[in-house]
Amino acid sequence: MMKRWLIVVVTLFLSILAGCTLPLSMDQPEKIALSHQQPHPCRAGLYISQELQDAVHVVTTSPVDRMSYPIGDQTRQVFQINLPAVFQEVIAVDSKTPSQAVDVIIEPSIVKFEAKVPMPAYNPYEANMTYHVDVYNKSGEKIFAQTATGKAQSSKGLMSGFSARKISATVAQMAMNDAAKQIMEGLAEAEELQNP
Repeated sequence: MMKRWLIVVVTLFLSILAGCTLPLSMDQPEKIALSHQQPHPCRAGLYISQELQDAVHVVTTSPVDRMSYPIGDQTRQVFQINLPAVFQEVIAVDSKTPSQAVDVIIEPSIVKFEAKVPMPAYNPYEANMTYHVDVYNKSGEKIFAQTATGKAQSSKGLMSGFSARKISATVAQMAMNDAAKQIMEGLAEAEELQNP
């Protein structure tokens, strides 16, 4: 009986030492307010690579805890929700040379993501997101590219536990939206996309 109890205690202790990675829950992104008036009169294919879709960023918050940011899935949603304001029609495509009839292919990628969970907790929560987007014509030729960095921070006072996780997720989303807005504005204003 004592041996079994010792095994349970040792297993529990090793699990704690190994750490726990907790995935952050992020709200669905909201539409970004853009300043341009008319979308480009063309059909855009949005290509989200599997690598981007699966991207996760992990921040160590203590010797035994880590936060996991689902930045890939959030990026997919940000572009799906906001590209229709830039192009007359947007469809999901599974490659940069899709079988569907499209005028341009939009391929976003994450250059860099950083998040700061403050210690002590009364310091600002911060996040930076750098997006890059490549645009190809239907022949597969790159016709436009842009990189943008979004920054965000929040000071909510002394927070910990689930409150800290919620603030971390919110600040990350703010940084993503800031970068995505710059990308969308750049796409909307690009002369190369007027008649692709």
